[in-house]
Amino acid sequence: MHHDELLLAATILIAASTLSVVIFRKAGFGSVLGLLATGIVVGPSGLAVTREVEQFRSVTELGVVLLLFVIGLEMDHRRLWAMRRAIFGMGLAQVAATGAVLAAGAMMLGHRFDAALIMGLGLALSSTAFVMQLLEERGEVLTTHGRGAFGILLLQDLMVVPLLLLVALLAGQPGPAQEAGEAGADLGTRLALAVAMLGLVVATGRWLLPRALAYAARQRNAEAFTGLALLAVVLAAWAMEVAGLSMALGAFLMGMLLARSRFHHQLEADVAPFKGVLLSLFFISVGMSIDVGLLRDHAGSIALVVCAIILVKASILALVARLFGHGRADALRLAALLGQGGEFGFVLFGAARALGLLDDATFVQTILVISTSMAATPLLVRAAQFAIGRWKLEDEPERTAVSDLKRHVIICGFGRVGRIVGAMLEATQMPYLAIERDPARLDDDRARQGPIIFGNASDRAILARAGIDRAAVVVVTLDDPKAVLKVVSAVRNFHAEVPVLARARDMRTRSAMLAQGVDEAVPEAVEMSLALGEAVLQRLEVADDTRAFLAGQLRADGFAALAALEMPEQH
Repeated sequence: MHHDELLLAATILIAASTLSVVIFRKAGFGSVLGLLATGIVVGPSGLAVTREVEQFRSVTELGVVLLLFVIGLEMDHRRLWAMRRAIFGMGLAQVAATGAVLAAGAMMLGHRFDAALIMGLGLALSSTAFVMQLLEERGEVLTTHGRGAFGILLLQDLMVVPLLLLVALLAGQPGPAQEAGEAGADLGTRLALAVAMLGLVVATGRWLLPRALAYAARQRNAEAFTGLALLAVVLAAWAMEVAGLSMALGAFLMGMLLARSRFHHQLEADVAPFKGVLLSLFFISVGMSIDVGLLRDHAGSIALVVCAIILVKASILALVARLFGHGRADALRLAALLGQGGEFGFVLFGAARALGLLDDATFVQTILVISTSMAATPLLVRAAQFAIGRWKLEDEPERTAVSDLKRHVIICGFGRVGRIVGAMLEATQMPYLAIERDPARLDDDRARQGPIIFGNASDRAILARAGIDRAAVVVVTLDDPKAVLKVVSAVRNFHAEVPVLARARDMRTRSAMLAQGVDEAVPEAVEMSLALGEAVLQRLEVADDTRAFLAGQLRADGFAALAALEMPEQH
C-alpha cells in the first residue's frame, strides 16, 4: 500500500469510527457497537479500505493486551485470591458445561467428534475485550457481576494452552510410542520455557521496573516513564507468546505485579491512550471480518446458530451464577455479558483448520458466528438491564468501580501549600484527594497517611482517576505558572463546570491565570505582604478590627488597589 493510499485509509477509518461512536453512544448503544459497524462499512464487504483483515486484527490485538494490563493494575494478589471461587469454580463449570452442550449440538449437525469437541470448547469462550470494555464504559468492573465476569474470563484465558494442545492431539500428532516420547520431551521443553518466561515477567515486574520507574519519576522524565510503561506490557506479552501462553495473560500478570506500586495510577494514565486506540481498531477489525455477502446468503441458518449458542451459553451462565450465590439480577447480567464468542476462537479455529480438523467452509462460518455474536452483545446487555428494571429483580448491594468520593476537593500538588490546604480541609472534615508528581513527596509519613496518588495533574486520565466529574472544586498549588495553566486547560476543556482555584506568584501571574479561566487565583507575594503588614500593625498596637478592616479593603475587588502598586519587574 502506497503512502497516499495509507493516508486515505487512515482518514476514512478515523472519520468513520469517530462518527459512528458519537452516533451509537448518543443512541445509548455504547461505542463497541459503533466500532463494529465501522468495521463492516470499511471492510472487504464495504469500502474495502484493506483486505488484509487477518494481519490487521493480529496487530490490533495489542489493544486487548493493554486492556488486560490496565485491569491487572487494579488487581493485587489478595483481591485475586478472593476471586478464586469465580475463577476456578464458576469459570471451570461454565467452560465444561457449555463446551459439552455445544459439542453435542455440533455432532447432531453432522460434525465429527474431534471437530465438534473443538467447536464446542472454542465457542464456550467469551470475548475479554468486549466484556471488559463494556464493563469499563458502564463503570461496573468492580461490581459483583463485574468481578464474576472477570473471574470467568481469566479462567478462559488460562485455557488457551490446553485447548491448543488438544487441537494437536486430536489431529493425531502423538502417534506411536516413539512419537509419544518425542511429544513428551517437547512438552517438557515447553513447560521449562513457560516457567522461565514467567520468571522473567515476575522478576521484571517485581524488582526491575519499579526501580526504573522511580528513577524516571525523580528525573521528571515523562517520555521515559511512558516508554517504561509500554515496555512492561510488550515484554510481558512477548514472553508469554514465546512460552506459548496468552499474551493478554502475561500483560495481566505484569499489571498485577505493578498494582501495589505507587506509580500505578500514572501507569494506567500513560497506557490509556494507546489502549483506547488499539482496542478501537480491534473492534473495527472484528467488524471487518463479518462477510456481509455470506451473512446475507445464509442469514437464516447463521441467525439460528448464533441465537442457539447465545441461548445455551446464557442459560448455563445464569445457572452457574445462581449455584455460586449470585442474585437473579447479577446472574442475568452475567448471562448477557458472556453469551458471545471470543477472539481466541479466531486463533483456535485457525489452528484446527491448519491441522485438518475443520474444513474451510466450517472455519468461515464459525468466524462469522463469533463476529455476529459479538455484535449482538451490547444489545443483549441493554435488554438485560431493561428486564431487570421491568421485572424489579432484587439486586445485592454492589461496590462501584469508582471511588466513593463525592463533592470532594482535588488538590493538584502536595507540597508545602498543598499540605496546608489539605490540613485545613481535614480540620473541617471535608473530603479531598491530592495529586503529586514528585515521588520524593510520596515517601514521607504524612503523604502515606493522606489521600494522595502519584500522577501528572495535567493528564486528563489522572484527573478522571481522581473523580473530576464528581469534584466540588479543584485547587492548583503548583509553583510553576505554566504547569498551572496546563492543569487549568485540562479541567476547563472537559469539565468546565468544576471551579478552579490556583496559587499565583504575583498580581501579573494572577491576571494571566484569570484570563485563562481560573475562577480565583491567590497571589502569594501579596498575601505574604498583607500578613507582614498586619504583623507590623499588631506590634504597633493597632486594634484587631482596624487591622482586619485594612486587610479586607486591600483584598476587596480582587486586589485592584494593590495591582497598581506592583512594579512590572517584580516576581
